[in-house]
Order: sequence, then structure tokens, then C-alpha cells
Amino acid sequence: MKKKLTAEQLADSARLKEIFESKKKQLGISQETLAEDIDKTQSAISHYLNGINALNLEMAAYFAQKLEVKIADFSPSLDKQARKLVSVLYDDNAAFASHMLLHRQYPLLDWVNAGNWCEDPAPKYQTSRTAKAYETCIECSQRAFWLEVKGDSMVSPNGLSFPQGMIILVDPEVKPTPNNLVVAKLDGEKELTFKQLITEGYDTFLKPLNPQYNMITLSNQVNIIGVVVEARIGKLP
Repeated sequence: MKKKLTAEQLADSARLKEIFESKKKQLGISQETLAEDIDKTQSAISHYLNGINALNLEMAAYFAQKLEVKIADFSPSLDKQARKLVSVLYDDNAAFASHMLLHRQYPLLDWVNAGNWCEDPAPKYQTSRTAKAYETCIECSQRAFWLEVKGDSMVSPNGLSFPQGMIILVDPEVKPTPNNLVVAKLDGEKELTFKQLITEGYDTFLKPLNPQYNMITLSNQVNIIGVVVEARIGKLP
């Protein structure tokens, strides 16, 4: 009996099919032309796109090349395999390996749209369609996104500080733990908020690094969207 695909493999196929359907006319390709190109049947191509056969690294690389996207755009797990392979193969050439690994781009969203992005369980992740995107070599999920820091609530008089204009990479699939920097959505608010997750006794709070701002008690009215996994200066003056 043929082994059923996992939920992750089915999601990979669904994302790949969505990209294929959106780009086939523009690129002038079809299931038939793809099949002929690699000496496979049209049914074989269809099985990959429709979640009947699981994608492997070879086929993922082929689809990525033909659709002019990255493997990460439809399969985070296979992308991770590919990057590990590159790291092993080019361990003696650190500069080349670093260049190969630094290829994952994530969109820069505004603080309102980011909430909508996270509410969609299977967001349309195609950075080529976003206004701006930044690269990273940090390990994170396909649903990660960048935000540009606004205001001064995370500006600290000493220690860790995030002034306005910095950009932060948020991963919605990282489980938040105490002392993590997180992005959250408050009930009734359109924009997200950027704070540090802390615990005091039995209570949990969202803490601004700027002592002039009040802490926010974590409650049912607060939804943590994701954990900040990287921060950098967006642009120099």
C-alpha cells in the first residue's frame, strides 16, 4: 500500500500548485511541457502538484528552476535539506557557502497587514510580489516576515535597544518563551505591538524596553503573533 503524504508534504504540493497555476501562462509552460523536458509523463507531474506523490529534493529544484522561484517558496523542509547539503559540500569554501545560504527573502510588511498575514494559515508567500523584501540566513519558517520598528517604546536607556527604523524578522511558528522579543496583537487594535515577553510570579506581561511605557498584562485579549528572530539596521542615514 502506498504511504500517505504527511500534512507538511501535502502543504508543499498545494503551495507548489498555486505557484504553478499563477505563473504557467506568464512563463508559457504546462504540465505536458514540464513532463517532456525531464522525460516524465504528464501524470507524474500532476501527481507532484496534486499531493499524490511527495516532492523530493531533485524535483523541488527542478520546479523551482522552471517556475523561477526558490524552493523555500513552496517547501521549507526541502529548502532546509538543500541548504544543509550546500553547507556540507562547500565547507572548505566558507565564503561561497555563505553566499549560497544567504538567499531566503522575506517580505517587509506594515504593522496592519502583518496581522492579516498571520491570520491566514497558508499565506501566499511569494516575495517577488511584495514591494520590498530582505534576505536572511537565520533558520525560520516560510511564514516569517520583516517589520520596521516604529516609535520609541523599545528604546532602552541601557542594554538591548530597538530604535525607530530598525527592521525585525518575526517568525509566527516559533513558540514564545519568557524573555523572548515578540510581536502581538491586542484586542480591538489594528496594528501589532512589539514588546518583550516576561513573567513575574504567576503573571505574564508584554514589557516595553523603554521604562516610560507601561507593561501590558497578557490575557485572552492579547494574541502573540510571532517571535523576533533577527534585528538589524534597515538603512543608514
